[in-house]
Amino acid sequence: MTTLQLENYHVSRESGFLPTIPAASVQLPQAFLKLQQTAALLPKLLTTGKISRAIANLPEVNLERETIDEMQLRRLMQVYSYLTHAYVWGESTPTKVLPRNIAVPLEQIARQLGRPPILSYASYILDNWKRIDESKPIAMGNIMLVQNFCGGLDEDWFILIHIDIEAKAAPAIAAIPNILEGIERDDAIAVVKALKNIKYAWKNINETMNRMPEGCDPYIYYHRVRPYIHGWKNNPALPQGLIYEGVEAYDGRPQQFRGETGAQSAIVPTMDALFNITHANDPLREYLLEMRDYMPPKHRAFVEFVEQRSKLRDFVHNRMSHLPKLKDLYNDCLSLIEQFRTKHLEFAARYIHKQTAQAHNDTSIGTGGTPFMQYLKKHRDETSQHLLKSDAR
Repeated sequence: MTTLQLENYHVSRESGFLPTIPAASVQLPQAFLKLQQTAALLPKLLTTGKISRAIANLPEVNLERETIDEMQLRRLMQVYSYLTHAYVWGESTPTKVLPRNIAVPLEQIARQLGRPPILSYASYILDNWKRIDESKPIAMGNIMLVQNFCGGLDEDWFILIHIDIEAKAAPAIAAIPNILEGIERDDAIAVVKALKNIKYAWKNINETMNRMPEGCDPYIYYHRVRPYIHGWKNNPALPQGLIYEGVEAYDGRPQQFRGETGAQSAIVPTMDALFNITHANDPLREYLLEMRDYMPPKHRAFVEFVEQRSKLRDFVHNRMSHLPKLKDLYNDCLSLIEQFRTKHLEFAARYIHKQTAQAHNDTSIGTGGTPFMQYLKKHRDETSQHLLKSDAR
């Protein structure tokens, strides 16, 4: 039996996919001070209409001259990707060329981290927090953001809700090794216990998800939060993509990368893998697989490990006549995941689809560059289709 060691995948029993020590708390070398200061001032600079000039005048730091560890790289990825999106989307007309002082270091950092050179969920959510009181949990009321575009309650709340959800998912992630081992040992009681923990976690996740409207208004989200997290793949505003000036590997060719989206979180893909929820072989499935490229590589590997190893659905099906509790818990967990996806669909409609379209902020295309309403409905429906019945799989 191969035991799944969470720490090998940068996953924690206490914080799930969130780092135990947030990247935001690490110190960066002095060479990056001006870049950090400019990133911290984005909420002020973006009101001037001259953000591109401020960013274009920043120094180009030679990364080879600096000693940088992985957590510093993650913090730098956040700084450079925020500056990139502010440069591209911060003025009335989106730019088609990212200047080399930002483009070259960003591409080098991204390559070392194994992620595309664009703002992704890892920098926007996973690495964008600090605890207020270190002795208290990672939860709403005890976490604050480190990096903003515009600032204000709505932007903070939108991101903090996602951070809280990641923390609430930790017990569900921590239960996975017990399920995989229970299946290998044919220990149904161990699987039942682990499924109870997952059910409990998803109840808490949904409670947090339901709090989104408390501090994030749909109109403010659409006009002040969403515009800065778009990417440049399948985006009508940048149909050719973005040129990363000075990056030799790109040879002056425009590059297309998807924008930040919750589909880049590893939580739901991991649950799909564990519960053997499959998606039809269509463009949606291809998109979901593509989103894994934007995850930290260790998280991507974790999803793939669970996907390869989990036989939970068959295990439950083959034993549910003798132990009905197994089927009930399996279905309860799927129903809670379906509720999460239904709420996500509802929020997508309220916060985006029903808003009045503005330039460079399409109401029919998600920040990841997809027809999101169609995809979210399909996500939800394919989850409910996997509920186990007494007489069928």
